[in-house]
Parts: sequence; structure tokens; C-alpha cells
Amino acid sequence: MRTMMRGMQVARKDVMGVVLAVARVLLLLAISWPVAVLLVYGTSMFDTGWVRAQPAELFTNAGALTFAIAAIILLCEWALRRLCRHRDRFPRLLDILAPQLSVKSVIAHALVLFALWSFWLVAFCPGSMLYDTYYQICQSYPEDSSVYFGVWNVPGVELDAHFSDHHPILDTLIYGFAAQTSEAQTGSWNTGLFTLATVQSLVTAICFSYALATARDMGAPRTLCAVVFILVGLVPVFGHYASLNMKDSIFSPIYLLWFTLIARLVNSKGALARSPGFFIVLLVFGVLCALTKKTGVYVVVPTLAALALIYWRAWWRLGLQALAVGGVMWVVLPQAVFPVLDVAPGGKQEMLGPMFQQTARYVVEHGDEIDEDQREAIDDVLRYDTLAERYEPAWADPVKYKYVYNATQKAWDAYFAVWAQQGMDDPQVYFEALVAPIAGFVSPKGAAQLKDALWDKQRGGTELLTRPANLRGMRQAATEVFEAATETPVINVLMMSALYAIWIPALCLWVCVRRSPRWIPLFIPVVLTVGAVLMSPMYDTRYALPMIYSAPILLCFCAAGLASKGRMADDGARVVAHADDGSAPEHEDAENV
Repeated sequence: MRTMMRGMQVARKDVMGVVLAVARVLLLLAISWPVAVLLVYGTSMFDTGWVRAQPAELFTNAGALTFAIAAIILLCEWALRRLCRHRDRFPRLLDILAPQLSVKSVIAHALVLFALWSFWLVAFCPGSMLYDTYYQICQSYPEDSSVYFGVWNVPGVELDAHFSDHHPILDTLIYGFAAQTSEAQTGSWNTGLFTLATVQSLVTAICFSYALATARDMGAPRTLCAVVFILVGLVPVFGHYASLNMKDSIFSPIYLLWFTLIARLVNSKGALARSPGFFIVLLVFGVLCALTKKTGVYVVVPTLAALALIYWRAWWRLGLQALAVGGVMWVVLPQAVFPVLDVAPGGKQEMLGPMFQQTARYVVEHGDEIDEDQREAIDDVLRYDTLAERYEPAWADPVKYKYVYNATQKAWDAYFAVWAQQGMDDPQVYFEALVAPIAGFVSPKGAAQLKDALWDKQRGGTELLTRPANLRGMRQAATEVFEAATETPVINVLMMSALYAIWIPALCLWVCVRRSPRWIPLFIPVVLTVGAVLMSPMYDTRYALPMIYSAPILLCFCAAGLASKGRMADDGARVVAHADDGSAPEHEDAENV
């Protein structure tokens, strides 16, 4: 009887083993297949925005590529596991290179990063900028100033307000304060913007240093933390973007710090939420994320709400955080702050841009099949007659900035109905319309972009901005270094947006689901941030900057989970072994495991 029972138990274990193995294979394919589809479509559409092969061929290629990607993920997982079990050969050197969780170490490593990045800071003095930044600075001036010009949400439609929240008002006030203070003291914007870029670079360095120190403190291998530290210091995309005068470079270090706090929360299984100090810090940086980037609130609030459901013992604290951040952005700002500062709310076009692109592409490909009622519904919102001409696959602005901003609710309802119907008629067109603008984020062709523009008089901006002539040679050298990094094999992989937006998150997701499930909640902000990147109106490296900053840190956190599990397994094995021979177990330094 005992033999029969034992045999049944063995058989049950064998069946469960097979079921789990099949489940793991399916999970791996479920992660690899979307990556493969985006890779194939993105690469095919990168140059022109149009697919150059038949859908069947593309999906066949994606199917074959799925297995290759799965193999790469498994290989990377194996390498990461080996690294987590590797004994450090140069512990003193690694202690120097990998930040430790102390004020002295974090600041020291931050200063090293800042010193490495200063090359980019000085080369592009007073700091390259977007037209958006120039537009924000001009808003900060009095209306009777020669610098000020009217604000708008839709080009050509001037608003009856002093400021526009088309770009986050906090960023506008920061840049405006720096420029006006500098002009009052020096007669130029240069000093103020260069000072702001310097402070921004230093803060970014501190955030990176703290994030790496936190990962190491949680158990990430010192070797990995040291390698990431070196790469962050030397790979041009990090240093260059840290000193740019644009809202993305303000938001991204704040997001990195908030993401690190979320990792600490997940590591504690929600217990840290009960700490008043941690609660306040998390709330402050959550609000700052929402205030400095339009998409920030749509990452922070859902993340906190989801974590409130997962960590039920701290549900009301995390739920309160979500309500507080949402309340600031959706109630306090529009109802209390905007009227006082005379700020006009942002337009609908940024949120609806992907839908507008889908409609425009459908009109281009199926214009002859659209009936009169559908044309009228589209025309009431998007001006049908010029829609096909305005459509650019890789750039949403020509379509979205010509929408009828004062369309009635009836017109919007009719448009949404037509949009839904056309999507069901040809879902492939809609999918291609979404992929075309973001092809650079999913394709190896999407190299990081050098930002060297300055809206001075020569560029059609203001004489209050100038490039120092004596730095021309340094700027040329920096440009050549950046371009060389994007073209040199192996190194150029580190300059690809897809590495940070797609590949590292996919690898980390598999590792955590497979080896360290307690870290899965950390992927809530990751998925939301990647989703925000993939909803961008065009390929621009700055849109992926939050993931470029956080993806290497995410890899360290996943390694910490692997190392922790490895230590637990090793400790268990040692306990069993020593119990068998009657000796006492030995303990090893966790850092050396």
C-alpha cells in the first residue's frame, strides 16, 4: 500500500513538473512574441513608415524570430544567474566602483558621474534645448515684453491666457525663473540656463548613485552595479541628456528616484508604506513626477492604486497617495492654481493623437471606400479634405495640430463611432498607424539622437541666447564622439532606444516571473512607462529617457532578487548537509555570494 501511495505521489510530481515546464515555455513565448512582432514591424517601417512586405510574411518572420528572442532571453538569464553566484575576485576595486548606501558613498559616486558628464555639459554650453523650452521661457515674461508671444494649444488658435499648460506649468516656471534672473543680472539667458543644466546634471548623478546603492544594498552583485556605474558614466546618451534644457531631462531623474522608492516598497512587501518618513518622501516625488511630465500622473496614480490592492495591509496609505497625486493634478491645479496664474489647460490633441493617426492612415489606404456619413463625421473633427495630405506616418503633429478644437460633443461622439467601426474593418491599418511613429523605439535602427539645437537669433529665436565661440572645437569633438558611439559595433547597442524600452524590460520580466515572483509588482510602473513611450507622437530619444535611465537599475533590482533566492537556496542546502553530518552550518558574507 505504501509503495502504491509513493508511486502515485511520484506520478503526481511528474505530471506537475510537465505542466509547469509547459507553462514556463508558454510564458516565455508570450513575452518573446510581442517583442518579435514589434521588432519586425518597426524595422520594416523605420525608414518610410510603410510596411514593405505582406502581413503573412511579416508574421512568419516574427514567428521565427520569437524563438530566437526566447533563446537570447534564456541565455541572458543564465548569465545573470551565474553573475549572481559569482564570487567577487576584486572586492576592494568593486567596493570603489559600486556605490554603497551611505551619504558619503552616494555623494562621492555622484561627483564622479558628474565629472564624467561635464564634458557634455561644457561642450554644449549653455545647454541645448527644444523649441518647447524656448516657448516655455517666453511665456514667463510680461505680456508687454518683446520676448513674450501669445500662447496656444493648437497652432494658429491663440488663447486668452498668459500661460498654457500644453507643457507642464512647473517646468515653464523653472525655466522662466532661470532665464529672467539671468537676464536681470547679466543681460543674457546663458548663465541662468547653464546653471540650471549644471544643477540638473548633478541631481541626475545623485539619483543614479542612490539607485545603484539601493540595488546593491538589496543584494545586487557588486560586479553588476560597478559595470552599470561605469556604463552610465561613459555611454554618451546618459551624460548628454542629463544636461539638456528640456522637460524630459527634468522629469527623468525624478522618475528614477521615485522608481527606486517603489522598488524599496516592493522589496519590503509594502511594509515601508507604514513609515511616516518614507510615506512623505514617496508622496513628494510622486507629485513631482506628475508635475514635470504630462504622462507622469498616468504612471504614478495607477501604480499606487495597484500596489494598494496588492499590499492590503498598507492599502489605505497607498490608496491615499494615489488620491493625493490625482487630486493635485486633476482638482487643485485646474481649480485653484490655473486661475491664479492665468493658465489655460492643455488641449485634447496629445491624448487623442494616436487615434487621429489611425483615422488618417485609414483615409489614405481606404479613402475610396468611405461613405458620405463617415466623411462628415471625420471632417467635423479632423478636416477631411486635407487629412490624407497632412498624414505623415512617423510624425503625428501635422494631423493632430489641425483638429477642430471647438467641435461639439455630438461631433466627437460621431467621430468616435466611425473610428471604432473603421478599426474593426481593418485592424492592421490601425496597428501600423501606431507602430510607424514609434518604430525607432522597437527597432535596432533607432539610435539615440544628438540634441545640439539652441534657439538663438541665428535659429530664429532670441539674441539673449548665444553659443560661446571658444567652445566650437569642443562641440565638434562631442558631436563626433556621439556619432561614433552610434555607429561603432557593440557600443552602438548601448545607444539603441530599443535596448532600454523593450529588451531589458522583457528580460527582467521573464527573470522575475520565473525566478523572483515577489518583484513582479515592480513591473507595474515599468509597463505603464513603456506604454507611454509607445504612445509617443514620433521617434525622439527624449520620450524614452525615463526607461533609458531606469532600465539598467531595473536589471540590478532583478539581479538582487536572483541573488537573494540563490542565497536562500544555498543556505538551505548547507543546513541540510550539516544536519546530515551533525556539524554546525557556516555563514558567508552575503556580498560575496
